[in-house]
Amino acid sequence: MKTMFRTLLVLGIISEIAVVTLSATSSSLSGWWLLAPVSVIAVAFLLLFAGMVMDRRKKGSWSLSLSDTAERFGVPRLALALLVSEISLLWSLTKIFTRPSSTAGVDAHPGYKNLRTVVTVIVGLVIVEIIVIHLAVPSQFWRILLLVLSIYALLLLIGFYTSIKVNPHLLTPRGLEIRRGHRFLCEIPWQNLARAQKVGPGQGGDIIINEDGEVRLPVLSEVNVRLEMEPPVSAQDLHKGRVDVTAVEIYCDDRNSFLDSVAEAWQSRTM
Repeated sequence: MKTMFRTLLVLGIISEIAVVTLSATSSSLSGWWLLAPVSVIAVAFLLLFAGMVMDRRKKGSWSLSLSDTAERFGVPRLALALLVSEISLLWSLTKIFTRPSSTAGVDAHPGYKNLRTVVTVIVGLVIVEIIVIHLAVPSQFWRILLLVLSIYALLLLIGFYTSIKVNPHLLTPRGLEIRRGHRFLCEIPWQNLARAQKVGPGQGGDIIINEDGEVRLPVLSEVNVRLEMEPPVSAQDLHKGRVDVTAVEIYCDDRNSFLDSVAEAWQSRTM
């Protein structure tokens, strides 16, 4: 599969370069020939997407399946993870007006409210930017291109906000489900939870997984709860696949309520 994918991709790229060169030097060549190499490249990517979907069905999640797809097609795993991430953010737009459904015996604790003000401000700034560019840029081509890019970036931002909103942290009869949008999932059985405590905000807005298995899942650079596990538990990260986790730092809108709920559920299962 790797050889077929690479052969089609290289053949399509070389053919496209050749057709563009010929069309620039020969006025008799029809512009429709430019589409022929594109179809070859499209077939290569259709094979890749089909392989991604098949592996996803076998493994049950993108986090676990992308390593297999990357190895079979000879594609960097990070590139596949970024592709899946963007598609997931765009898909989240379908749930923009949806509230997380409550399930019996499950206690949801969201961690998204500090995003609302920032997202609202950025949406307003992007709208102003679109208007200014439309008035200031004389070229219609550049106006349309910048408009499309601005709208796409705006949709990704709203999709990110929605993905955080509809995937709260959960307390279930079996334990905790710690989530960070569509990227990260960690299920912590109650018997593995060693400590739950408050923590300061720290620095940096990136998800960090260090060599000791400590995970930081900030929302706008903020975390306020630290959970420690003994023994470590297995987590799924879209970019890294399956990882062993010894501690995870998260953000909750109502930290005290979350910690009180954890303490109550924890004690009821250890008595």
